Amino acid sequence: MTDKKNKTDKLDNLAACDQLNQLSMAILVHAGNARAHLVASLEALEALTFQDAQAQLADAKKEVVIAHGLQTDTLQMEASGNQIRYSTLFCHAQDTLMTAQSEILIGEHMVRLFQNLAENNIQKNTLESKEG
Repeated sequence: MTDKKNKTDKLDNLAACDQLNQLSMAILVHAGNARAHLVASLEALEALTFQDAQAQLADAKKEVVIAHGLQTDTLQMEASGNQIRYSTLFCHAQDTLMTAQSEILIGEHMVRLFQNLAENNIQKNTLESKEG
């Protein structure tokens, strides 16, 4: 009877590990997609195509929302009493998500900053051409 219970426990543990690994990979995929959109946004910013930059940032934020929801579901399971084992992969997924969120925040500020600089430059050039 003990052997049967041990086998059942091992199978349950394997299933839980597999589920956590799949969840971690899903978080990584969406966080990675967010970072790819951020890079596209920065490239659009370099080309001074502000609408494209903002659109890419919006897509990046959508990916972060999905990844964050997956992470939150896992953390809520643990908060409700279901012990989640430590997973290097899950830790890496959380780290990647946090990095993407930070990069997006900086990207948003950069887009606004460059857009303001461009608008101020246009206004300055307009005033100078009227004066000259």
